[in-house]
Amino acid sequence: MKSFILVSTLTLMFSASFASAQHAGHAGHGGHGGMPKATKAPDWTAYPVLIAGGRYSRSEAKYQSFNMHAMEGVTYASYDGDGHVAPDAAVRNLSIDDNGALSFKIGEDGSYYLVRAVGHGPGGEEAIASTFKYFSKPGPAPRDLLNARRPGFEIIPAILPREHSRYRENQTWAFRVRMNGAPVADTQVVLETSNGTRAEFVTGADGIVDVTFPRDFKDIPKDQWNHGRPLASQFVLAVRHGGLLATFNGDYSLDAYGDKNVWAGVGFAVLGMAVAAPLVRRRKKA
Repeated sequence: MKSFILVSTLTLMFSASFASAQHAGHAGHGGHGGMPKATKAPDWTAYPVLIAGGRYSRSEAKYQSFNMHAMEGVTYASYDGDGHVAPDAAVRNLSIDDNGALSFKIGEDGSYYLVRAVGHGPGGEEAIASTFKYFSKPGPAPRDLLNARRPGFEIIPAILPREHSRYRENQTWAFRVRMNGAPVADTQVVLETSNGTRAEFVTGADGIVDVTFPRDFKDIPKDQWNHGRPLASQFVLAVRHGGLLATFNGDYSLDAYGDKNVWAGVGFAVLGMAVAAPLVRRRKKA
């Protein structure tokens, strides 16, 4: 009985450690929960990006565009395919101030938003910078939003991380490259991260590109962590087509299985089995 209690206790300790690793970085959804606030242009990329700024709000989002001359903004809210929210009602045009900042408040048309800034890139080319914002409010799933045909050149996720999760290093995710809703094949996609990684990928015949996020997190002192976990890092995906430039940016976090707590849990479990084994053998002999 004592050996059973010991093994059970150690197993629970391992489970708690594993759960801690699984939930690391769950401060936001497909967006900016763990990202530092925008204060200056990013020094890790020259591609157009939209970075969240201002205080966190459950009902309003603020973004600052960088590395582009942004002239107009637009949001596309999630909607369902049953007609409860019509696609045209889910589109909202936004004004951008002289500094390239935009903001919007959540409406009744869903909790997932595709945010765009339209203008000119650093080379003067026509550019569209995109990112996703999730509000913690019940609403339609983003499936129809992701699949909808939109005007212009874009790169967006084929699927989003589940609620309260995000992209992680060492994971592979699919993204779509489209022109007016049609797939763009055999086109180079560039990944850049705030950790200093640069990688290149190529879209398939269906316009899909599989992007693997690099294991490029460096050791960060724990006094610089946020709520017991390191800050997420930022990434941008960029693709060109003729004189057009499209980007999608967001953040990604540590590999769930890279957390040292997992290995601590494994160590406890192995130790528990080693301690319990002699006790079990004695009981059998008795």
